[in-house]
Amino acid sequence: MIDPALFRLLGDVRGRRVLDAGCGSGYLARLLAAKGAEVVAVDHSPKLLEIARCEETEEPLGVKYLEADLGRLSLLADAAFDIIVSNVVLQDVVAFDRAFTEFHRVLRPGGRLLFSVTHPCFERPVPGMWIREPPDTERIEEWRGLLLDRYYDRVALWWGPSGQPPMVGFHRTLEDYATALGAAGFLIARMEEPRPSGEAIKRMHRQFADYLRVPNFLIVEALRPAK
Repeated sequence: MIDPALFRLLGDVRGRRVLDAGCGSGYLARLLAAKGAEVVAVDHSPKLLEIARCEETEEPLGVKYLEADLGRLSLLADAAFDIIVSNVVLQDVVAFDRAFTEFHRVLRPGGRLLFSVTHPCFERPVPGMWIREPPDTERIEEWRGLLLDRYYDRVALWWGPSGQPPMVGFHRTLEDYATALGAAGFLIARMEEPRPSGEAIKRMHRQFADYLRVPNFLIVEALRPAK
């Protein structure tokens, strides 16, 4: 759901200096490089960076991978990038406000930050529960609505596939993200809540149909003012 909206908002990236902030195994960095961007990608996980560098060795696209904490980007120069992209990362970063400060520093004046997170309104401390009639129905059409609670609790959220070590993310409110962006010097240009395409709904109806009712992700575009 995210990629089509993200690339539409990014527009033409040919020749642009782009930072992939929290690149993981490098899939987004490779897509950006294939579209003509000059990409530097950072992540704090040596194992994921090893995968990304192996991919770069097998299919060179000119991506430079660096190990760094998003809140401490001292390896990167001031005003080094035209665009920063951070895709479903910042909800897992402890010092997300410090990351915004560093993003502002390494962006050129007039540069753009696009980041996506799991939607703060629906990824809350108490997992949302669909109210179903009858209670055991699996038909999307018989789900009345989503029961939400504890939105203002800023806590860690532990999750992960069954049998795997748990991963941690952090619940923040929309206000938290907006306040941190403003404090770092950014101006919010737009927000988008991407929906699955008609093709995705047709191909995987059960997995995606409920996302036509409640957004799962939020994309924010913020600008570093030119002056």
